[in-house]
Amino acid sequence: MHRIANLLNVQKIVTIHYQELSPGYVSEEETHDFWEVIYADKEALFIVRDGERTPLLQGEMVFIKPNQPHFVESGKKEPNIFIVSFECRSESMGFFCDKKFPVPENYRYLLQNIMSEATETFVIPDFDPDLNRLELRQRPNLGGEQVIKNSLELLLVYLLRAASGQSAPQEFFISKISSSSDLQDEIVRILSEHLYDRFELDDLCARLHYGKTYLCTFFREKTGMSIYRTYLKLKTDESKKLIRMRCTFSEIAEKLCFDSLSHFNYVFKKYVGMTPGEYKASIK
Repeated sequence: MHRIANLLNVQKIVTIHYQELSPGYVSEEETHDFWEVIYADKEALFIVRDGERTPLLQGEMVFIKPNQPHFVESGKKEPNIFIVSFECRSESMGFFCDKKFPVPENYRYLLQNIMSEATETFVIPDFDPDLNRLELRQRPNLGGEQVIKNSLELLLVYLLRAASGQSAPQEFFISKISSSSDLQDEIVRILSEHLYDRFELDDLCARLHYGKTYLCTFFREKTGMSIYRTYLKLKTDESKKLIRMRCTFSEIAEKLCFDSLSHFNYVFKKYVGMTPGEYKASIK
């Protein structure tokens, strides 16, 4: 029997965040004894480590080593960032000290895995910079914690391979990865075009010339979410922008074509973890 050698072993997940920052946002400087990675999912921002201000462009990831003072600045834009903090004592982590590099597109599905599993495994607040401990859901995803750990370890290993000039083999297991990615992006793009009206699955199928079963199965396999759930999540994200623009909740429900104000309130709390009123109070 061959004993498995672990290049990287993540012992603990500390926090998982997805944050939508407003223009001019500056977090408090913090220091902790575990690793943190920050990924710019939308727009650019600035990371300040040890007093040095560094731009983080969309699609880039930066590593914060243990006990390193740091904070983030949004600048003039509204960036979205994905943050994972974790404990890993493996020697290979030394490579990532003070590193910042773009995450190759074919590795980004691992970030999606982590986020989608986290939302079904832990209670993830929409925005809580002071979050210092994850709380399990009452009925968490079966094996969710292990999937998060494995996805994070795979991402780190693949990044190490990329830095050393070795390619990861996942393209052999996903057929037509380029065309599949294009279709996934096209679905999200079309849904995003119809946030201010009603858009049915039949309309999407007719536009893309695919059957319902194929599209729904394909999209769930790629993202871990249904098309309808993604559509509601996009509408919810848009509603947060409208709240920041001081639209009333009734206006938002009507603009985004929710069935009623109560339906908007229900969907918002389901995807954000707080009511629209609580969210409005949290961003003041």
